Amino acid sequence: MDKRISSLKDLDAEDGVVYGARNKVHMINPFKSYLEVSYDDGSVFRGKDLFTTGWDKVKDGIRKLSYKLSTGHIIVLPKFKAYFPTIEVSESLEGFRLFHAIHIKCLADDKVLKYSIILKEDKISKYKIGDVIVKEETGIPDSPYWRMTA
Repeated sequence: MDKRISSLKDLDAEDGVVYGARNKVHMINPFKSYLEVSYDDGSVFRGKDLFTTGWDKVKDGIRKLSYKLSTGHIIVLPKFKAYFPTIEVSESLEGFRLFHAIHIKCLADDKVLKYSIILKEDKISKYKIGDVIVKEETGIPDSPYWRMTA
């Protein structure tokens, strides 16, 4: 029998469980996970959730960028020259969304690093919710959504 999540809004932490024939996937609650940006003047911007991140409202001059997950994980990114986040999500034909990771491109002096914050875990992957994977990227993506640090 196929079990599905009826509504993510009513879930607590990583109670989003998707059952398959051979795998069981846990993920964060995207309605209770968000980004937080601190500025030098002491002000703080907090995104609503992972559906409405609010990144388009984030200003240049970032002092600290962090992500708070519904599981209690708080991931604070190291300071770079600029940040550009995206969220990796897959959607089923029925409309269910599975959140895989938050990918943040970080501009260093001479390179771009990609920090990936894992949002799901299952029996197949070696990564767990809240793990952070860092990889060097080639090239700097051209985007108006880069935000500079202070």
